[in-house]
Amino acid sequence: MAPLLEVDDLRIHFSTDDGLVKSVDGVSFALERGRTLGIVGESGSGKSVTSLGIMGLHQGTKAEISGHIRLDGEDLVAATATRVRELRGSKMAMIFQDPLSAMHPYYTVGDQIIEAYRIHNKVSKKAARQHAIELLARVGIPTPQTRVDDYPHQFSGGMRQRAMIAMALSCDPELLIADEP
Repeated sequence: MAPLLEVDDLRIHFSTDDGLVKSVDGVSFALERGRTLGIVGESGSGKSVTSLGIMGLHQGTKAEISGHIRLDGEDLVAATATRVRELRGSKMAMIFQDPLSAMHPYYTVGDQIIEAYRIHNKVSKKAARQHAIELLARVGIPTPQTRVDDYPHQFSGGMRQRAMIAMALSCDPELLIADEP
């Protein structure tokens, strides 16, 4: 059986005024279904850049990406931005390092979870809201039925991180990337 995720000779380079920055230069690894993989390295070694590359979040930037990122055999480097967006959330999701900057300040935490869920599931807003409340409860947010209407700045740092986890889990992705868990 093929691995769920296969990264082969991945290179992510950025052109800057000071020259070419080789953030990721020849990384290869595979992740089998149902397994956990930890990537460790010092600050600035390319761990987050690799994660963002897997999620297709460098598309539309000045990043030069080569190599292969295969999710269930589908090459994400060669895939269209539309296709990667379809996979993001439903097939793969990411828990970002800084949930305050990853969550939109003008929308409630619940609205952001609801939107992520409804993009990939044909459900009513009411059903999606109930799902968001259940997810917030699952990650340990107290009184989730009222906190669902709070904005990210009204959550503590730890609660924002748990809300980000709830959002990432909302569509039950097969691949979950935790950037600095």
